[in-house]
Amino acid sequence: MKFLFVTVFGESLALMRTLEDEGHRVKCFVKDPQFQDVGRGVISRVRKWKPYAKWADVIVFDDADLGRDCENMRSRGYPCVGGNSFGDNLENQRLFGQKILEEVGIKIPKSRRFKSFRSAIKFVGKRPARYVLKFNGQLARYLSYIGRFGDGSDVVDILEHYLGIWNKNKKVDFIVQKYVDGIEMGVGAFFNGMDFVYPINITFEHKHFLAGGVGPLTPEMGTSMYYSKDGGKLFRETLLKMKPYLARTNYRGFIDINCMVTEGGAYALEFSSRFGYPQLDIQLALHKTPWGELLHKLALGALKKFDVHRGFAIGVVIAGAGVPFEVSYNKYGRGLPILGINENNKHQIRLSEVFKKNGAYYCAGSGYPITVTGRGKSMVSAQQAAYNTVDQIVVPNSLYRTDIGDHWVHERLKLKKWGYI
Repeated sequence: MKFLFVTVFGESLALMRTLEDEGHRVKCFVKDPQFQDVGRGVISRVRKWKPYAKWADVIVFDDADLGRDCENMRSRGYPCVGGNSFGDNLENQRLFGQKILEEVGIKIPKSRRFKSFRSAIKFVGKRPARYVLKFNGQLARYLSYIGRFGDGSDVVDILEHYLGIWNKNKKVDFIVQKYVDGIEMGVGAFFNGMDFVYPINITFEHKHFLAGGVGPLTPEMGTSMYYSKDGGKLFRETLLKMKPYLARTNYRGFIDINCMVTEGGAYALEFSSRFGYPQLDIQLALHKTPWGELLHKLALGALKKFDVHRGFAIGVVIAGAGVPFEVSYNKYGRGLPILGINENNKHQIRLSEVFKKNGAYYCAGSGYPITVTGRGKSMVSAQQAAYNTVDQIVVPNSLYRTDIGDHWVHERLKLKKWGYI
């Protein structure tokens, strides 16, 4: 089959390579001008995607800013995998997403939207509490902040800092959210236009830059996951309740809700109305059903289930020098070589923001070139498989967390007690 990928950043590169390994033909369009180096020399790139729509058997829209294009092509009869305008709004407009969550009966932390730093400072000052600051849209994750102080004074400090440095010509749009103390846990699934596709993906993300959950927030530094036959309690409390809305809008793609799980129930934090990254890269390690078959059936609305390996998988993101700050990465990390990939370990290396030249791979994009995956019957064996390969890879001055999956040792007993595993 022939697959056309319409992407913003080219982040589904590992999936494209997997499809080629299955014998399919793939072409890729990357929308963002700053990511035009991603995938060069690795995959067949095109400058415009619409002329290739009739060429493709399936068109894959892989990000949350492409929903309008996806639903337009789907309405014209093209087999498409991806979201829609509704899905884009769920992810990019946080209060819209929370409004829908409330309507379907999913618990959410109290939040308030602001378009002014001054008004947010006054709000927190009058209502002392522990808060989380999150920006709407797709701004750099390190701008968000999880407050530590019970009176919100550290959130006020960072708001005042942003007030002083923010470009006056650049609009600001963010929410201040009440902090919920619990265990972060995600639930995601494919949706075929009418119903969820089983099994259900359960994830534990590691968004902080450094081991132990220290440092600024990043797009993500690693994830551990497994598949559940029916999704369990977390799926029933959250994502399953979205079925009527997703069916009404003919959603055909992957969707995920990141949650904070507590003894009293799960609170939904945010949607990812698209493939997750590096979530997708780690799913590649767990799937048995060929991806070409899965995507084709999903685009046609015919996918009802697929086969996966039992057990666990983790993914460790190896980031380039200077990450997570793009100014530093552009100066010190972009273009550095990626060494150590060989015939024995390449099946665990998921290429993301890379380009290839003269047979060698180099760092590209915003600084997250590869994810190293490991699979095992236990979380510990999955960790060992991944980190044994991490030790074989050299990216000069690269950075990665050494504790992806460690949370399982500390949190699984509590999650089991609460009924979530």
